[in-house]
Amino acid sequence: MEIKTEILKMIQKKESDLPTLPVIIDRIISVASSEKTTTDDLAEVISYDQGMTNKLLRLANSIYYAQKAKVDTIKRSITIIGFDEIIGIALGMGILSSFTDKSGLSLDMKALWIHGIGVATVSKDLAKKTNPGIANKIFVPALLHDMGKVIFSIYFKDEYRKVRQLAMENKKPLYCAENVLFKLDHAVLSALLMKRWNFPPSIIFPCRYHHNPESAPIKFKHQALIINLADYLTQKAGIGHSGNMVPVTIKNSLKKIGLNPSVLPLVIDHLRKKEVEIKEFFKITTDS
Repeated sequence: MEIKTEILKMIQKKESDLPTLPVIIDRIISVASSEKTTTDDLAEVISYDQGMTNKLLRLANSIYYAQKAKVDTIKRSITIIGFDEIIGIALGMGILSSFTDKSGLSLDMKALWIHGIGVATVSKDLAKKTNPGIANKIFVPALLHDMGKVIFSIYFKDEYRKVRQLAMENKKPLYCAENVLFKLDHAVLSALLMKRWNFPPSIIFPCRYHHNPESAPIKFKHQALIINLADYLTQKAGIGHSGNMVPVTIKNSLKKIGLNPSVLPLVIDHLRKKEVEIKEFFKITTDS
């Protein structure tokens, strides 16, 4: 059975080998999908999980968010971190904790998560410069954009090593080799998983099209273009590691979002200066 068929079967089966997300994550997804949700609603849902509450409080007090006064309530944490960002961070923590068998992987999960935090950080900065209206919505898909690689690495360990080898030999990004050997890439797999887990379209589509943003639905094209560019810039800055030996292709992303090329070295330099904060973000969100 080819990998694509096996993956599609795994995702479509009601009782599959894929992990079931914690109940708290189901509740957060439900909250994220409603436009009527308030900060109080989200705070109430998160407060049912003491471990997550403690991590989010620590994060709000970390150097990443640089608060002068101590943050001591989850509601205040949501205000500091941002409504959509806190949803994304909670989802990311829940998803990572669901994958327990991480032995012998072909990808470094720590480096991949740090890369995701870097891409989310840059994406938000680029959105503020080019389309402030989406700045609060882009953090989540940017943070989770490589989730499909986690599935490939855990459930298809040996096959994914071959993908990495092919990408290295041909000096191509991973998604090119994935399409050759698996007939689908990690962006498509991320979207399929998110759909299974009832994520909202505002997260699914920017992830699905972050390597071919020109094909994204118009409503989500700017987000996909930004994540595509942020992915490239985070690799250039050396923050974490996405598994790619060569930079991803950005084609016309820079021009399409209306940025001058002269801005790029400044963005990369700014990201490198935030490396300590990003690593603290990683440590807090992955501590057991």
